[in-house]
Amino acid sequence: MRMVIEARLENNTGGSVPIRLAEFERADGELKQVGLSLAEGKSLVYEAQRALVNAQAHDFVTASRHCLQCGAALSIKAKHTIRYRTVFGKMTIDSPQLRVCKCSQNTGSKSFSPLAAALRGRLSPELEYLQVKWAAHLPYAVATALLKETLPVDRAISISGLRNCVWAVGQELDDATERAIRGERAYPPADSKVKIVALAVDSAWLRHRTSRQEQDEAKLAQYFPSKKLPSTGRHVNIIAGRAVRGDGSCKVYGYVNREVTSAATRLDHFLSEQGAAQDQKITIVSDGAGEFEKAVDGSQRPLTRILDWFHIAMKFRAIEQSAQKVPDLLAPNGRSVQDEIASAKWLTWHGKGSEAVERLKSLHDMIGLAPEDPACRALWWNLRGTYWYLQSNAQYLVNYGWRYQRGMPISSSIAESAVNEVVSLRCAKKRQMRWTNKGAHLLVQVRVAVLNGELKMRDMPGRRRTFTEKKNDDHCQCVA
Repeated sequence: MRMVIEARLENNTGGSVPIRLAEFERADGELKQVGLSLAEGKSLVYEAQRALVNAQAHDFVTASRHCLQCGAALSIKAKHTIRYRTVFGKMTIDSPQLRVCKCSQNTGSKSFSPLAAALRGRLSPELEYLQVKWAAHLPYAVATALLKETLPVDRAISISGLRNCVWAVGQELDDATERAIRGERAYPPADSKVKIVALAVDSAWLRHRTSRQEQDEAKLAQYFPSKKLPSTGRHVNIIAGRAVRGDGSCKVYGYVNREVTSAATRLDHFLSEQGAAQDQKITIVSDGAGEFEKAVDGSQRPLTRILDWFHIAMKFRAIEQSAQKVPDLLAPNGRSVQDEIASAKWLTWHGKGSEAVERLKSLHDMIGLAPEDPACRALWWNLRGTYWYLQSNAQYLVNYGWRYQRGMPISSSIAESAVNEVVSLRCAKKRQMRWTNKGAHLLVQVRVAVLNGELKMRDMPGRRRTFTEKKNDDHCQCVA
């Protein structure tokens, strides 16, 4: 049995051209191969794509063969070919170079290629979108292998090409953000219905890899002692955050701290993109880390910060476990140490942090500065860390029980999940990857756009108008 697949290209004048796309053979009476194989399907769609792309390119060049000003035919100066990468393979297209009409030769260039000008990137928007989207979820090598396995793009993409594509799109997203921050692009209008219930910001660290520029500077420093040797062994610091809306939906944002001019403006930009009003009071849940101050200091928004209950509970948990090793130890007021710790935790939960700090400090002072028992030494150390943590962040302690009963966020788990979703799942966990600041920053911009559903496919150039169509449009405008 043999299957022959043919197609027919029809133009607007009624003419048609038959095209033979593929031919498949199967042995009679056997089911060893049922239907088309993956390789045969790739070959079929590749041939169909090649025929359609070449036909479209020919029509586009034909429509460009006349001057838009006077309608004169343009002569061909030279014939070239360009390679255009699509989802269904790399196509070789004839791209003639046309001479500029005499009526517009004072523009500078004497010739032009209409097809090369229309297909500047030599990459279809669909293939670019698929590469960037999958690279935001998978390592570059894995994403490239996946696309090659499922699509006829064996010679159309590579690992380095996919990485460069991600960097290019990430740079465009980052430039768009910077333009909005400088006021060159308007933000969406503020919507009073958009309510940010909580905002959480956290940081993550990735293994650093020196960039090529840093490697060159290190080599120069070996021969020129006056040059400053670049710092090595640094880690890449990524800030990630998540905003929870009143309707339950979430949006994330992220950046590398060294790659932005101001962290606070990035936060304000993120909130403006969500449509939050300038005077809306926003609650930020944080864990008291130093990186948080860098992310919010200088913000023009009315921010209210509260200390994360999860980290408070973890510190109390460490004290409780240490106290279990000394069950007979009594507090200064005669109660057991375990009951005193539970009471301090209850006071913290109900917004009475100062009283909780006093109780923990009294326990710490009772044990002494140099406890002899190892169990008491561990309890003393954990008490010291907990009461210092609460005392240092006393202005950020709130009534957690009251907020919890009203369904308001009290934990930075939304920030932890944002770091896990934006950074860890792609860049850190079980990946053994090292990153440059620029590479991590651009990838994070792409991944955030994918997670927020904001990554869009590019638009292709529109149809080129002919001289007759332009003349008719000008005539209509004159009549109007």
